[in-house]
Amino acid sequence: MKSEYRPTWQLPPGVSRGTWDYVSTPSIATEYDAFHGDHPLMRLDQQWIAQRLESHCDSTDPRVLLDLGCGTGRALLPWSDRGWRTIGIDLSSDMLNQAQIKCIGSINPPGFIHANLAQLGCLSEGFADAAICLYSSIGMIRGSHNRHSIFEAVCRALKPDGLFFFHVHNRGNWLRDPRGIQTTLRSYLRSRFEKESEFGDRIYAYRGLPSMFLHIFSLSELKRSLKQVGLAIESVYVLNRTSSGPLRWQWWLPHLRAGGFMVIASKRKSNLSHFDP
Repeated sequence: MKSEYRPTWQLPPGVSRGTWDYVSTPSIATEYDAFHGDHPLMRLDQQWIAQRLESHCDSTDPRVLLDLGCGTGRALLPWSDRGWRTIGIDLSSDMLNQAQIKCIGSINPPGFIHANLAQLGCLSEGFADAAICLYSSIGMIRGSHNRHSIFEAVCRALKPDGLFFFHVHNRGNWLRDPRGIQTTLRSYLRSRFEKESEFGDRIYAYRGLPSMFLHIFSLSELKRSLKQVGLAIESVYVLNRTSSGPLRWQWWLPHLRAGGFMVIASKRKSNLSHFDP
């Protein structure tokens, strides 16, 4: 099935043409689990979150988890089954439909919100124990001011000492590609001469979509962005080039060798303390 067409001027803030095609193409959602199910990152990020989240939130009170870009609910539903109050947000109504189908018969189903991640004014202050945004969903938002809006909304929604878990790809890894220097230079020049482009933006073909958009981050860029809204990085899990596990010898040039980063940030005044093994 074809995606719902909208002229460019009607696209929501932070949503590129490629991202709109992605969220409004039904087959992307119905085939999502089968297409991504074998990727090792899908298991790795769940283990990483569980190790920290279970020890961080040991209260008997109802605990709240917010999933930004929840997709078909693959990261959200396990926490619903553990008794958490869970809320998933996604711009794709087809993704949310798939998630709701999975919840049929559940005694503790999540709540779902159909919304743009760059427009989260609906989130109240200080209600969530934790928030997650996985599989580089933040990178699908175009424009640093729109990504700033996401970080700002997360900081507002978290309780004091609440945690934010998210994943991004690493821009430095471009330099290891066969044409990595050209890719890096081209992205930089576009950021200097094209109004809508930023250093790290990538446009590429994906699953039949001709112009998928993804912003690729540097770790220093992340630290600056989080600091601006009152979030601080607590720890970083440095991924190898294929995002299948931790980077070996991560003390050696991780900013260039890592395939990506899984980051834990909090509202506490803390510094980047360590790279997780």
